[in-house]
Amino acid sequence: MTGDPISPLLRASNLAAGFGTPLFRGVNLSLAPGDCALLCGPNGSGKTTLLRTLAGLQSPVEGSVEGSAILVPTRIPKVRGFSLEDFLRSSCFHESGPWGHLSADSLRAIDEALDRLGIRYLAGRDLASLSDGQFQKACIATALVRRAAVLLLDEPTAFLDVDARLEVLRTLRSLAEGRRLAILFSSHDLHEATREATRILALSPSGVLLEGPDAPAACFHNLR
Repeated sequence: MTGDPISPLLRASNLAAGFGTPLFRGVNLSLAPGDCALLCGPNGSGKTTLLRTLAGLQSPVEGSVEGSAILVPTRIPKVRGFSLEDFLRSSCFHESGPWGHLSADSLRAIDEALDRLGIRYLAGRDLASLSDGQFQKACIATALVRRAAVLLLDEPTAFLDVDARLEVLRTLRSLAEGRRLAILFSSHDLHEATREATRILALSPSGVLLEGPDAPAACFHNLR
């Protein structure tokens, strides 16, 4: 006897997106709780465009996206004089009351994010003093503070050293499993990323989304 199918948290149907000429067409994708999906593909294939479209930051040319997702910020400056906790509190600004006071729910969400990412000991640290790996965890925490059910990340391990890359990838897998979130992240570090991903997706140069363990090889083979 099998259990009921898990309802997707995000679904894209016949999606096409890009600027002028679409970078891809006919993309069908669903993300369910527990998914930690890797998105790979050659430069210019449309990975960032797909993530932005799924997050609602860019309108599709064709098709539709059902559900909501948060694109986790990356490659943003670590502002000196701004603590990690300040950084997380700023993520709740849209929920703040008079004089910028945060609700009990928002404060609880910050506490939970600090604990879940294992960065409570860094809460009072200046952002400028954090390592790149620590700061990437802080960026992921901002999405948890906003109670995101679907997290989208564009190259979250770029420019990190080997240890930090592995730690961030394992954190993403743990979040998907432990919090029943759905996660989709792009990466060029295929050897490391495929080991932590539960699904492997690849955008081919022709704009087709492939899925499966052989998808990256098929995708990059087309470049030869």
